[in-house]
Amino acid sequence: MGKILKILAITGLACLLVVTSVGCAKAALSSIKASPSTVSLAPNATQQLTITASYTKGASKTVTTTSTYKSSSTTIATVSTGGLVKGIAAGSATITVSYKEGSVTKTVTVPVTVK
Repeated sequence: MGKILKILAITGLACLLVVTSVGCAKAALSSIKASPSTVSLAPNATQQLTITASYTKGASKTVTTTSTYKSSSTTIATVSTGGLVKGIAAGSATITVSYKEGSVTKTVTVPVTVK
C-alpha cells in the first residue's frame, strides 16, 4: 500500500508541474489599437496618438513610445517618432503604426483629414 501512495504522490506532483508550466506560458501580442482611431485637424494643429497593445491572456499596455509611425503623405500630415500627428495642408493621409515584440509585428492605420 505504501508503494501505491508514493506512486500517486509522485504522479500528482508531476501533473501539478505540467499544469503549472503550461499555465505560465507567456501571453502573446494579439493586436494594437490607436486612440483616437481617426484624426481631423487644421493645418499646423497637432493630435497625440496613444497606442495600446493587447495580449492573448487579456492584458494590455501602452506602447506609444516604442511603436513606429509613417505618414502616407507628408505634404498633408506628418507624424513624430512619439506619435504626434501634425496637419500640414488640406487633404487626406493615413498614418501607419507598427509595434514589434519578439517576432510578432502588429499594425494599425489611422486616417487623417486636414481641413
